[in-house]
Amino acid sequence: MASNAYLSVLEELDQSGSDPGSAQFIVALDKLRQLAEAADIDACEALAEILCTEQLHSDPAAAYRWYYVALSHQGYSVAFHDLNHSPPHYRGEVGDFRNESMVSDLVSTLGFDKVRQLDGEAAAWLSEHGLQPKARRTNKSH
Repeated sequence: MASNAYLSVLEELDQSGSDPGSAQFIVALDKLRQLAEAADIDACEALAEILCTEQLHSDPAAAYRWYYVALSHQGYSVAFHDLNHSPPHYRGEVGDFRNESMVSDLVSTLGFDKVRQLDGEAAAWLSEHGLQPKARRTNKSH
């Protein structure tokens, strides 16, 4: 369940009229960043999306790190295992968070070496905050 603080920040972002250059948006974005840094997983994913899609606030490396944190907590795999073998285009195993379209584009933008560095940073961040990736989701039929 989303925290009240997170829901409040979403409302502030909504009220900014989705103008990424407005003072209200920038203040709300800063609050969202603070929530993410305090390990609010919903905020992590929302921040990743903004840093990935809003040109004015674009930060591919930070977006990738926040997606790593958020999606690993949702059960996506974070093990780097490219099956494509044609950098910078990554294709991982089923359940790999890098297969998600937004993240895949970030991988292509950043390159494999940078992504592996960011993987280490994100894993360290999770550890420092007492978090770990959730067990991988599986679909088993009986």
